Parts: sequence; structure tokens; C-alpha cells
Amino acid sequence: MAISTVLPERSLPLAPPPWALKATVYVLSFYHSASSTLPLDIVYDPLELHAPSFSSEKETGKYVGGLGFAQIVRYTESPVGTYDELAILPGFFHIVGPDGSKKKDSRITGIWVSQETTLMNGRRNWNIPKNLARFKFTPPELATTSPIKVEVFRADPSSTRPFFSATIHPISYLPTFPMSSTWLSYLGISTFILQPPLPEGDPADIVVGTKDWKRSYPILKCKRAKMVWIDMKQADEDRKRGEGAVGQQEGDAMVKKEGKGYENWWPGMRRWHLGMICENATLELGEPEVVKE
Repeated sequence: MAISTVLPERSLPLAPPPWALKATVYVLSFYHSASSTLPLDIVYDPLELHAPSFSSEKETGKYVGGLGFAQIVRYTESPVGTYDELAILPGFFHIVGPDGSKKKDSRITGIWVSQETTLMNGRRNWNIPKNLARFKFTPPELATTSPIKVEVFRADPSSTRPFFSATIHPISYLPTFPMSSTWLSYLGISTFILQPPLPEGDPADIVVGTKDWKRSYPILKCKRAKMVWIDMKQADEDRKRGEGAVGQQEGDAMVKKEGKGYENWWPGMRRWHLGMICENATLELGEPEVVKE
């Protein structure tokens, strides 16, 4: 077993866009209706959760569900070196413009990484709300043909329970296939992400805050994708059926929802899901568009 370390870094180098990265990507997809409650404590880091400029429905738009993703990414090449990442894109948000028009865009609500250089640059370049975390992979090497367990912990070394875990089982009898995120546009699904301004964290020179909205168009491609089964049973014994979840309601009231709890990560989510591995994938992140909402 191996846990990727969070290194203390200062005087971090700037890495402006565009970025070209290589990685192995594990993808869990899910769908929620427009009436679904967004579990705030799952999709946001506490820093962004308590910043109305990033998470308030009134200031940043209403969650309307749709196709969402959770992605575990192991970057082998990037402008800032190797690192691991958990990214959550829960679906779409309706944004009301100054003229009253409505737009529907996807958003990265939470993203956790294993080193500070990508954290600082991701926040600065694209308003991507990166925060530090520790990643544990069992077995530690990259696995695309055998099961691998992924656990993600808070950066604090005293944190012993993962806030996200998944066990990925490749389906060996199915063939590999090429994949590109751009193909989603043929299904009428936008792959643009529109990110609200970020709050400043501690230390402020690394967990940087921003002032403008930014829209970007990440492109993920690979020649060898394969289907997998993903076991979402969580390791945290405190997360049991019936505990409920904090959710987003009209007016941003945070309430306790009774019913299914967190046993499979997202309230009400079933344990087993079809997912995908992208081997030797490439990710392109270009210059963002600054948007005045």
C-alpha cells in the first residue's frame, strides 16, 4: 500500500495555461434529476462550502442535476509534475445573467490534489477549487487490468478515515475502445465548465482567491478506454443508512434529509456502478475565458 505525500512547498513556480497532461483516469458517472438535493458536504471542500461567492445558490446559480462525474486521476506528466486528484462535477447549474437570460453550465465543485504547486496554479488559472488531500492506492502501482482500491483522506495527518473510497474492478472480457470528451457534444451535453470566483484560504499565497468567473473547455482523450465495475461502499463506519445528508434547498437553507445516508458515498446511491478507465489519457486545458456574470 502507498499513500501519496503532501509536500511542504513554498515559492511555488507559476505554470500559466495552456496545459497538456498525461494520466490514467478512473471515471464514475451518475445522473440526477433537476429536483435532486445537492449534498453540500460531499461535493464541496469546507473552504468553498462556507464561501457564498462560490457555493450560494443565490450568488452562483441553482443546481439542476443532469449528468455528473467523479474522477480519480493519476497524472504522470504535467507542467507541475506528477500528482493524484479527485474531481467532482455533480451536474449542471442554471446561471441567470444581468439581462435575465439563463445559461446552463457544468462546474467542478470540489477537487482534491496531492501537491501544492498544482493546487495554486489550478486555482489561479481556471478557478478550479483545488485543496490538499492524501491519496492511498492498494496496490500502489497503476492498475488497469486488476482491481485497485482508492481512498482519499483530508490533508491533516491526524485524519484516519477517508472521505471518499472506491474499489475499481476492470471487466476483462470487454474490448477496449477510443474515447474523447468532445463526443458528448453530439448528445447535446456541454463539456464547458463555468467556475465562480474562489475564496482565499490559508496560506493565501498558495490557496489563492480569485475575483472573476472563468469558463474553460477541458478535453480528455484516450485510445484505450475500458469498462469497469466500481464498488462505492465507503470505509467510514459512521456513515450508515438513515443518518441523512446536508442538502441545498431554496434560499440556501442547509437541512437534514431523512432516508438513505452515505454508505455508498452519495445519499441514495447504489453500491455498484459501471465506470470507465482511460489508459494513457491526454488532457488539454487551454486559456480560460473571463466571464462577467
